[in-house]
Order: sequence, then C-alpha cells, then structure tokens
Amino acid sequence: MSLRNYLTILLTGALIALAACKKNKKGEDPAPVNQEEALKVELAGVVAGKANVAMDSTFTFQVKVTSKVPDKGVKIVLNVVTDPGGIPLAQDDVSNGTGNTINVTLKHLKEVKTYKVTVSLSSLGNTANIATPMEFLITNKSGS
Repeated sequence: MSLRNYLTILLTGALIALAACKKNKKGEDPAPVNQEEALKVELAGVVAGKANVAMDSTFTFQVKVTSKVPDKGVKIVLNVVTDPGGIPLAQDDVSNGTGNTINVTLKHLKEVKTYKVTVSLSSLGNTANIATPMEFLITNKSGS
C-alpha cells in the first residue's frame, strides 16, 4: 500500500473516533445546577415605600423570606442615606441569615432626620438569585 492510502485510512479513523467522542458527550446529562426558588421577601415592622417613625437612635425591623430559604442562607445589605441629600449613614453588617425571619437594627439615627433605607437580599449559594430591593423612609422623632 502506498503512503497516501495509509494517511487516508488514518485520517478516516481519526474522524470516526472524534465523531464518536462528540456523540457521547452530547448524550451525557449535564451536571445538575443548584436550582433555588426565586427569593421573595417582605418587611415587618415598617411599611415599604412609606414614611416610618423611630422613637430613638436605633430601630429594629424584620426581613421575612417568604420563599424557600436557600440552603446556604441569605445575605442582607443595607444602604442608609439621608433624605434629601443622600449622605450615607454607616451601619453594622447584618449577619447572614438561614431562617425565614431576620432581625435588622438600624443605628446612629440622628434626631429629627429622615433616612431612606434600601434593603437588598441575595442567596449565598447562587449569586444570580437576588430579591427585588425594598425601600422605606424612617425619621427619628426623639428630638420633637
């Protein structure tokens, strides 16, 4: 046999092997993806989108997860700014939650000041699973 025939046979065999490997990979089930229920939350102790009243420099409310809580839990991030003005008010980090109700305490609220509070919640196991952020206003009325 000539070299040309050997190369043709070798190339044909390589193409058949490549096609067979490709078919096997397509037929395999992909690795399971961590499916989580979409996060749904509500706030208790405040009315979202409305003005709320604090009677001193701290104020506690609850974040309630109404969907199934992800296995690894959730992360809550607070953004507290003066309203109007948008000057940030530093807050302690909220501990990661694994239950349906997480207590959150706002601190350092100045007398007769109004703050816009944005509560963001995301899954610790799936960064794409993010709840719609919720906002409310809070005014410390202790100086009135």
